[in-house]
Amino acid sequence: MPTPLGPSPQPQRAGYRKSGFAYTPLGLDPAEVRLLTLEPSEDDTAPIVCRVDIFEFDPDLYGHFDALSYAWGTKDDEQFITVNENTQFKIRKNLWLALRRIRHKTEPKKFWIDAICIDQGNPVEKSEQVGKIGDIYKYCGRCFIWLGDFPKPADVTATTPSSPASALELLNLFAALSQPTTHLSDLPCFTPLTKGKRTDIKDSYKPHFESFAALLDLEWWKRTWTIQELALPSDITLLFADQELPYLTLQNAVDGLTRHSTAKCCKTHRLALRGLGFDTIVTIEERISSMVTTRQQKLEAKTPITFTQLRRKFCGSQVSWKRDSFYGFLGIVTNKNLLRPDYTLSLRQALTEAVFACVKGESDGVELLMGERLFRPQDGYRRLHVPSWVADASFCTFPPKWALMERRRLAVYASFVDEGGEERARKVFVKYLKMTKNGILLTKSRRVGVIGRVGEALVDQGRWLDVPRVLSSWMELAGVKREGWGEDPGTNDERTDAFWRTMINDSTEIDGDRLSYGRPTTASEGGEQSDYSRLRSLWDLVNPAPKSPGPKSPAPATEGTTPQPQTEVGVDPFNIQPIIDEWVPTWVPGWISDFASDFIRAMALASNQDAVHDLVVSHDSKMIYHLLACLWERRLFVTANDDKIGLAPRDAQKGDEVHVIPGCPAPFILRRLDGPNVNTNWQLGDWESDALPQYMVVGNGFYHGFMGGDGGLGKGVAEEKIALH
Repeated sequence: MPTPLGPSPQPQRAGYRKSGFAYTPLGLDPAEVRLLTLEPSEDDTAPIVCRVDIFEFDPDLYGHFDALSYAWGTKDDEQFITVNENTQFKIRKNLWLALRRIRHKTEPKKFWIDAICIDQGNPVEKSEQVGKIGDIYKYCGRCFIWLGDFPKPADVTATTPSSPASALELLNLFAALSQPTTHLSDLPCFTPLTKGKRTDIKDSYKPHFESFAALLDLEWWKRTWTIQELALPSDITLLFADQELPYLTLQNAVDGLTRHSTAKCCKTHRLALRGLGFDTIVTIEERISSMVTTRQQKLEAKTPITFTQLRRKFCGSQVSWKRDSFYGFLGIVTNKNLLRPDYTLSLRQALTEAVFACVKGESDGVELLMGERLFRPQDGYRRLHVPSWVADASFCTFPPKWALMERRRLAVYASFVDEGGEERARKVFVKYLKMTKNGILLTKSRRVGVIGRVGEALVDQGRWLDVPRVLSSWMELAGVKREGWGEDPGTNDERTDAFWRTMINDSTEIDGDRLSYGRPTTASEGGEQSDYSRLRSLWDLVNPAPKSPGPKSPAPATEGTTPQPQTEVGVDPFNIQPIIDEWVPTWVPGWISDFASDFIRAMALASNQDAVHDLVVSHDSKMIYHLLACLWERRLFVTANDDKIGLAPRDAQKGDEVHVIPGCPAPFILRRLDGPNVNTNWQLGDWESDALPQYMVVGNGFYHGFMGGDGGLGKGVAEEKIALH
């Protein structure tokens, strides 16, 4: 907290040379910082005039200056300000707008502003000052957060341009959810939730949501550096356009939406939302909720904050310099000594050293090795040449909604670790972990499978009508018959049981105050539908069991089983089967019948895209979104020797190996570097690793029976030391 204010400190010396603006070096002992004094003006359009001086950064300075948080923006339309009487200093337009917004009418004010107070062209000074930024925001008197100005409509004839006031009005509406007795269904902006239908925004509130979307789209919410600038100051003021956003309103809105969106009372309503209503809440969850909860966690100081935790929360945030993916969190983390900012290192060295330090030194560091490898640039000009063992979430900016998907998958994997077993698993994991001088990771593993066959990828975004066909092909690949999938899981064979559990990662989302997962249910309890029956009902909806006689008839029920009822809700909802029966004679060969039936079904579904989509989501939205987290960009695989099934990342291929690394909650899919179709340029080589089996990491997968990170998984398979490039 800032110390009580005493007399305002005087500058030690001016931060300029008389020949024109140039940075004077900052002292290290005692530590020094530059501050900008912004001269007042009652005229908002008056030129910006300021002075830059150097001060000792000690308790006498604490509380005697303010800080500015803003997004740098692009170099387009740069503006000039006057510094130290007669020197012109070029700044980007968003900073220029911010200075006009925070300038006092009658009094000069001292500010710390990174673009001006740090010599950005001096990597040594930049490294030193970045290490102080956390303390600068912690000890400032107030932090002014400039979210940005609202964009002007591209079409000047637009009848409903974005309104900052309307955005604030909708935020106040969401803030009402902080009261436990207020639910999503009570908000006047949504249509009522009815069975079998989606929920939408009422027409009168669509301009509010469009304006709020414009607020959420401002660059400030998307940047990594702004996270600590919200989390650390004791006093913050958020400004956008001509409005001021009270932080308490923002916190109440986030708390209310988070609690009601995961709790049973409102989860169905929240998942049934469509279009802008759904996207708005997803964006709040993805960008803003994590920022607010991080501030609360930092101020309460009850639980440690790690780099791993922050990288996972904010893998959708952007940085101009990739190494700032870690350096930007130095002010927030509990263990600040784990990393030292160094802008003189190569990017590859900076990232690998940062990730390895966190993996070895943080209790949750194993997560930095887990996750997608989809978003790193692959072309030769932009490729970062970061080792494959460094997951994308460590340094890439994920596209919208992917950050939430990544978090859900990791939460599913973590649910397989026994309660209280996290520390034991971590000790097992780091015991043999080592990084060579060339950035190759050495560890022990058990090879528990080799991919013999692999299905096509399930890509849902924009191609969801393709999902039934892909799922059907997966069943064929796994050797599971659709017509033999029993009403009761007890009637299924071992193969079918493994298949349905694989589809939902043998997990189910638990209703509560936070996102968590447990094992699925297979029998009705207390009148609730079991997870098995819910999945089967949904499967019938998107991929109905055949009903007509002839080649496509279901096999007769065996003794002790219950015949599948053909009238249950969800089977052939658009009555497509009679069309197939009429147009496809029973005497035609089976492969022609299958092709014709699939073609007719695809055409019928395509003509009802919106209706089918609404029907499927409203049928069981909770199961739909859980399946999406489990299956999106995944391939079903079958192992070569023991014919087991699992799910692998999109880039998996035949010959890839499934490895259990003790202490990791989910198995890794690895590719031998001396195998087919592998570019040997990946191999850097050094004496510590050359004698070991050489691999690149494809990613994590689900492998039934091998989840949880227990050192005993794959018992009977010898551990071997491997090198990950």
